[in-house]
Amino acid sequence: NKTSLVSLAKHGRVFSSSYEALRFQNLDVLTVVLGKIGEDIAAEQFADSVNALMLGDGSANDKADEVTAQGELSYTHLLQLWEDLGSYKLNTMIASAPTIKEILSLSEMKDANAGLNFQGTGNIVTPIGAKLIKSAKVADKKILGFDKNKALQMIQYGDVVVDYDKVIDRQLERAAISLTAGFTRIFKDAVKILDYSA
Repeated sequence: NKTSLVSLAKHGRVFSSSYEALRFQNLDVLTVVLGKIGEDIAAEQFADSVNALMLGDGSANDKADEVTAQGELSYTHLLQLWEDLGSYKLNTMIASAPTIKEILSLSEMKDANAGLNFQGTGNIVTPIGAKLIKSAKVADKKILGFDKNKALQMIQYGDVVVDYDKVIDRQLERAAISLTAGFTRIFKDAVKILDYSA
């Protein structure tokens, strides 16, 4: 039961080229450029979603609860995170690259099926079934664990917007590609942060 408004952020890129370059350009190259623009916008939205998971709407009482653990990372710590989510499913974990290296070094991650999945698809799934995603937005020695179906909602204003502009005197054609969206938490208890930095 929230009364606060959701802040929406606009992310986008401007693509600029001369008439001749566009006319004689290989279509495959344009496809790659537009795909990269889409990836950049998606990465910025992912960073916004991680912030919303950790901080909620920004008020002190909306921050994700922390689960503190002592000593080096162990499988027991991951089980503690799983347990503290209660009735919610721990199906996604986000951590920094050094923290993911620690997780992958656990003996439980050396299971043959987990290793084959990572080597064959590049997708990392932990022994407790949660998908592991890398993000520099999460501090080292912290793991953001949550139920992806009940933790976060994306609110989008319209679809992808593409605006075109021709600058005749410079013989340029520009396109601005943007998307406006924001994120809000659905259930606060569907997100926990495991902190073993102490």
